[in-house]
Amino acid sequence: MATISSLGVGTGLDLESIVTGLMDLERQPLDRLESKQSIINAQISAYGSFKSKLDSFQTAMASLASASSFKVFQANSQDEDLFTATSTSSASAGSYNIDVTQVASRDKLASSAFTDYNSIVGEGTLSISVGSESFDVAIDSSNSSLAGIRTAINNASDNTGVTASIITDDSGARLVLTSNETGTENAISVSVSGDSDGNNADTSGLSAFVYSSGGTENLSSISTAKDAIVNIDGFTTTSSSNSIANAIDGVTLNVKDVGSSTLDITRNDEAILESVNEFASAYNTLMTEIKSQRSGQLEADSTLLTIERQVRDVFNSGASITGSSFSYLVEAGISFDKNGVMTVDEDKVNEVLSSDFNSFANLFSAEGEGFANRLESLADTWLQTDGLIDSREEGLNSRLKRMDTQKEQMESRLEMTETRLRAQYAAMDTLVSSLQSQGNYLISQLSAMNSN
Repeated sequence: MATISSLGVGTGLDLESIVTGLMDLERQPLDRLESKQSIINAQISAYGSFKSKLDSFQTAMASLASASSFKVFQANSQDEDLFTATSTSSASAGSYNIDVTQVASRDKLASSAFTDYNSIVGEGTLSISVGSESFDVAIDSSNSSLAGIRTAINNASDNTGVTASIITDDSGARLVLTSNETGTENAISVSVSGDSDGNNADTSGLSAFVYSSGGTENLSSISTAKDAIVNIDGFTTTSSSNSIANAIDGVTLNVKDVGSSTLDITRNDEAILESVNEFASAYNTLMTEIKSQRSGQLEADSTLLTIERQVRDVFNSGASITGSSFSYLVEAGISFDKNGVMTVDEDKVNEVLSSDFNSFANLFSAEGEGFANRLESLADTWLQTDGLIDSREEGLNSRLKRMDTQKEQMESRLEMTETRLRAQYAAMDTLVSSLQSQGNYLISQLSAMNSN
């Protein structure tokens, strides 16, 4: 008997549509599950966006959450050709007379001229000292040229801070030794032992590089190691470096040239005002995001409700704050309009910064009491591992994993169901087709008998 290769061929019925319709009914639980998965994925994505806004909120709160945040100072040199300066939070406002009497310099020594960098100098051991530290360089037939000696010095594993180079002028090639650091403590001296010409101090062979300030000086001094010397309001400070840190508390001077000028350290109220504006912007952005998510994928989400309530509780507390004559932000120029948007009255803020700086700073930064300090602590708890957001995301991901397992089971059952239905309808199609053939045969036989 012929096999039915496609449903309905034997009977002429649209069995394929019947099976498809039945499978559509069977798939409805799976479709509902996939719809739920799509919603959860959208919620996870929404939490990702929300977490990004929380990160920005936390950063803005941190910029005002500690007393050091308000110690923002700027250092202004009246003559930046002589020196510049930078300041840290430990600086204090003030003005200083700066007199640079000497700039720190490196030690630099040069040899007499050789024919070229391939000239053979001699063999032996160079002992090079940089201040109190020294290292030895063995020179033999493999590296006895001027270039070989330069490379051997630079590649010495225990090099204590000297760089060798070759300068070629009209007279020939010269080996130049330069200390890597400035200051008298980094002065260079060179001695030789085992010179192949038998003399460790003459001007030929390896001993041509011998140098001891005030002693044998076979090298010429190009520049002498010097310390920086600076008078600050009449007090002298000496430094091996031109970068002088904490001669003035919290200030680093960068000396450039000899001369006198003034250094002014002032509080940078503009930077503080910028942080206050970022504080307000971060709050408004966070509230806008909460409103957007509550009318979207995270509608009626308890996590958002909790965060919003906690933030508003901080602003509505109105408790006294240690070190501040203010209890509310509005007293310092930060208020909310009728739509709940935080606004900053910059004129008022600048006025308070000038008249009662400590109260303003503590209003934000007092430990456990200041507005920014408390909000940063809250943001930390929201964003920490196993915190409010992390726990919510973990819960959603766990639901997705369970649904993935359910989905696999459903798809397996659907596959078996479709196979069963197709087998049943194929058998029916074959049977009906056979019956129709038999019926047609009987009819044709009866017709023949009637004709006879």
